[in-house]
Amino acid sequence: MADSKRKILILIESLDSGDAAKSLSTFVQYIDKTTYDLTVCSINAGGQYEALIKENANYKAILTSAGGMKRNMVYRNLPMSMVYRFFVPQGSDVEIAYSEGFATKLLSASSNKKAKKYAWVHTDLNKNHWTQDVFAELKEEVDVYNRFDKVIGISNLICEAFRKALPGVKPPVETIYPPIDSLSVRLKSLNSGNDNEMPVKTRLVAHGRLESKNEYARLLRIVNRLIGEGYDIGLWLFGDGAERGMLDHYIRDNNLQERIKLFGAHPNPYRYTVQGDLFVCSAYSSSVVKALILGLPIIATETPELKELLKNGESGYIVQNNETALYEGIKKLLDNPDLLQQYRQKGEARGWDFDIEALLVPYGNLFQA
Repeated sequence: MADSKRKILILIESLDSGDAAKSLSTFVQYIDKTTYDLTVCSINAGGQYEALIKENANYKAILTSAGGMKRNMVYRNLPMSMVYRFFVPQGSDVEIAYSEGFATKLLSASSNKKAKKYAWVHTDLNKNHWTQDVFAELKEEVDVYNRFDKVIGISNLICEAFRKALPGVKPPVETIYPPIDSLSVRLKSLNSGNDNEMPVKTRLVAHGRLESKNEYARLLRIVNRLIGEGYDIGLWLFGDGAERGMLDHYIRDNNLQERIKLFGAHPNPYRYTVQGDLFVCSAYSSSVVKALILGLPIIATETPELKELLKNGESGYIVQNNETALYEGIKKLLDNPDLLQQYRQKGEARGWDFDIEALLVPYGNLFQA
């Protein structure tokens, strides 16, 4: 019966292209609809993921235009308790503020005494404490979080940063990884075929924005150096960004057109990724998780995020974050096929930790508590 379903309310500020909206869109697709009656309330209408949310959950947008009196009432003039009472759907068993800042501030004013209340955190507040613009002072932000039953961070590092940034918060802070559409990744990879446009012995793959922080110029230099040393390798690089032109010039200037291909923002990179022999990563992104899901061995430069993801090197080969270390690491794996195979097996095993069914288990445990 519908009345036996546990009612879940999720409040988010917008459904634009941010990580919170993306993970929420995956969550609403796969959550058990026979167990939960899900309502998503977005403070601002529109956004990349709105249509998908509407297909999979009850949906309400509080503000449907960019300006006007109602916006001023919600964001500036009315007390949060009145905004909650007038505009937020009522009567849920669980209430979730799925984004930091204003959504958390608003839901902290909930008058629903029976509901369990959880606040999600997606940002490293030590590096980027942007929510300070939402609150008059740090004490107000601490007081807001103290009205929740629990704070959920999307990684151990984000939980640690939260505790350091807001040490006065008393509710438990725990990690629940965001859902990833592993089923879609695997299904899209089945369209792989056999792309022989780059017939090489070992194919490297990388995904990410073509920006200086991701160090793809460095990766191209390493690939060029290894080719010069006689290694039969190539590189498929997915993503777009400000450095695309510069990377194109480097490829042409060094006659690497038959060895390095820039795919840009490809609609289905997984059909190519699955054909790779080694995934190279110098900055955390969800593409690393998807490479693990597809069973690729990983070589990554040392960052706190990647160390957590790869279990301190157990599930991927981690090297220091400099050109020499990355060159030597790739060369070591090329020279040791058995070691490369070990990391493939370890990566594939780690990939199952990010299967959508496994990732949704902690959500169910939380909702039934």
